[in-house]
Amino acid sequence: MWLRRKRAQSKPDQALAGIWISTVLLERTAEVLRQSGGPGRAHEGVAYWAGRHAGGERFITTCIAPAASTTYGSFVTSTKANALVVRYLASAGLELIGQVHSHPGGLVGHSEGDDEQALMPYEGFLSIVVPYYARDGMCPLTNCGVHVFEGSQFRRMSEVEIERRFHVVDELADLRT
Repeated sequence: MWLRRKRAQSKPDQALAGIWISTVLLERTAEVLRQSGGPGRAHEGVAYWAGRHAGGERFITTCIAPAASTTYGSFVTSTKANALVVRYLASAGLELIGQVHSHPGGLVGHSEGDDEQALMPYEGFLSIVVPYYARDGMCPLTNCGVHVFEGSQFRRMSEVEIERRFHVVDELADLRT
């Protein structure tokens, strides 16, 4: 591996302010993750989140489903697949906010493989691990492992930090009643 990362210890708030995402995008992301493998043979799934930074806040607008080779316990994206992601981001005027992938069981910690497969980690990059192949969706986010890249390594956010930083909003507020 070209860059070895150590596990980060819990630190006080640093690179992230608020992170905004819609309930529909969370549902669509879980749907993408569940599509890995096939009937009777679920695999880990992977997706990327894109959006924009503004005033220290992050607004996640898009779920990107890359081509990936997947197994029961792993995923790998090729250089070509990642180049297509980068091309899409540039053409859409979006920034890579993070990646989301599923695990077969209830463990949502980051493995060494998860560290190595992070597409383009930068300070504040998110990596979300969704348990049970996303069968139960992603809500509440505190059921997932939410990791942030800080100081050249990933650190798992506490439940309190997730609840404080993530703003999950409905895509429609129908107030006509």
